[in-house]
Amino acid sequence: MAALPAIAAVASVASTAISAYSMYQNNKTQGEQAEADADAARSQGRLEAERIRSQKEKTQSAARAALAQNGLDVGEGTAVTINDRIERDAEYDAAMSEIAGFNASQRLQAEASVHRKNANTAAITGALDTMSKVGDGYVKYKNGWK
Repeated sequence: MAALPAIAAVASVASTAISAYSMYQNNKTQGEQAEADADAARSQGRLEAERIRSQKEKTQSAARAALAQNGLDVGEGTAVTINDRIERDAEYDAAMSEIAGFNASQRLQAEASVHRKNANTAAITGALDTMSKVGDGYVKYKNGWK
């Protein structure tokens, strides 16, 4: 019958170690995912900005063609004003897309940092808790498994 308390003590130590490792792994994985999401958000912002800039060129070409078709000189006056307005608006939208992607990536990087810290805390706390369980088991063993 002395084996039952020993088995319970070993199970308690093992359970504590497994729980700590699981918490560590979960937080580590969440941190890695948040970092990957941050990279994706930044890339998405850049891609959207590039799409806007590409569309700007098409819009400017269409505007110039429409003005030329109506007999206007595309190198002066209203044509230049329209072209410049399309340029400014598109560059503003592209910059906003890049900024939005960067901001999202920064938020996700901060989230990743929290998960990394939680993983480290879980590892340290788990090791301490496991050692505490080992110590408790040793004390019970020395005192006769009461």
